[in-house]
Amino acid sequence: MPNFVQTYRNYIKNTRHCDNHFGFDLRRLAAIEPFLHFLYKDWWRVQSIGLDLLPKQGPALIVGNSNGLIPWPAFMLMYALMSQESPRRLTVVADMDWIEDDRVHAFLLQVGFVPWSSTNLKYLFSKGELVAVFPEGLPATGKPFSERYRVREFDWSRLLPAFESGAPIYPVATIGCDEASPTLLNVETLSKLLSLPSFPVTPFFPWFPFPANLGSLPVKWKMTMLKPTPWEDTSGDRDALVDTARQHTRYVEGQIQAEINRMLRARIKTYI
Repeated sequence: MPNFVQTYRNYIKNTRHCDNHFGFDLRRLAAIEPFLHFLYKDWWRVQSIGLDLLPKQGPALIVGNSNGLIPWPAFMLMYALMSQESPRRLTVVADMDWIEDDRVHAFLLQVGFVPWSSTNLKYLFSKGELVAVFPEGLPATGKPFSERYRVREFDWSRLLPAFESGAPIYPVATIGCDEASPTLLNVETLSKLLSLPSFPVTPFFPWFPFPANLGSLPVKWKMTMLKPTPWEDTSGDRDALVDTARQHTRYVEGQIQAEINRMLRARIKTYI
């Protein structure tokens, strides 16, 4: 903890007044920081671009692509934001109802995850928090390697609270994550038996049992934050607001897919 305090002095200072209503615990985040640092700096060598576009204070929503049962893109984004020159704490709003282990559920709450609900999201915006969602949802956890980097349809309702609250929306596109934990196939029978959203079979299976088979390859990652796109204020008309949310969600989805395609074309090697 002393090393964490020394290294992340600005982060601690900037997050002192953040809302801890859902159980965030700085000590738990400090405990996993060395592991996140290793993944970000050494194993995946994540390159983050455009984080300076985010506001230094006030509510904002980050929207990104995802894959896999373990939310590694969320963790890497969280670490990137806490270790930058002007750090901000990130709260990740995600589907957590499927998690039956109370210890796992409590751990995620302590490091900055919050169960998905429109009410929770609007509450965080009202407190001026920086929030991230991954609108591909649980179906993306079983995305096969053959569909890597094909962004699945975003759930527009995940973005609706941002429109209702007037929070700006920042798309972020990530590559590297789909090769890091490649899913060869999803065994639906086992996923239902174990009450999981998916049971991914990876190259580490059957040599490593679940969940060790969710191990990762040392693929270089790249995360690019895009500029927010304005939308017409229709807060006085509920139907118009919903229609705006639907259309803008499709636009954000297209932005992320286009940026992923651009980064893949520019990438020379995957593992270097």
